[in-house]
Amino acid sequence: MDAGGRPEGSRTTDPPDTVGPLQERHREQAAAVLAAALADDPGFTHLLPVRARRERELREVYRLTLADGLRHGQVLTTTRGDEVTGVLALYAPGTYPMTVGRWVRQAGRVLRIAAHAREHSLGIIRFGDLTAKGVRTDAWYVEAFGVRPDLQRAGRGSALMRTFLADLDAAGLPSYLETTKEENVGYYVARGYVDQHEPVPLAPGGPFIYPMSRPARPTG
Repeated sequence: MDAGGRPEGSRTTDPPDTVGPLQERHREQAAAVLAAALADDPGFTHLLPVRARRERELREVYRLTLADGLRHGQVLTTTRGDEVTGVLALYAPGTYPMTVGRWVRQAGRVLRIAAHAREHSLGIIRFGDLTAKGVRTDAWYVEAFGVRPDLQRAGRGSALMRTFLADLDAAGLPSYLETTKEENVGYYVARGYVDQHEPVPLAPGGPFIYPMSRPARPTG
């Protein structure tokens, strides 16, 4: 839905975190990390304008994302001991948007999102519809990406992206993502992404969804 997060500034070394698949016992932590990391993204501040509720609403959204993503893609994390510090949630080619059967399987979580988001639920649905239309079916989709706010700009996001992109290039596959934070565009350009098409407005004066693709790299 939103690769979001903050672009990282200059750094000298990676932090001593471990990069690996999301462990089931860490799923709640991972949802909380994504909610905190993305709470100030322009798309979500527009759709979920009540700051006091936004992280709680987003935690429900990302509980659903992670539950479905673990079945139909991959979730990478950076961890420090037993603490999740960063999350990269990915859908495999052809698995996004969710099918009706998958929505039915997640019905309980959908109801919890509606209960928490209340009057903002329709905006979340519209956001999902706008992003789903552009997702390439032949590409790995970066559905969510974020680092815990107090630990940002120290290399954790770069470590996650390097791991993902190395696997992507080894398989010779493309990737697709969106961000609603214009300053993130350069971060992704530096990692091989290019503009997919013109930004899509969430409202007449913005904010905008910036769709980006990374072409497959020839193997061998």
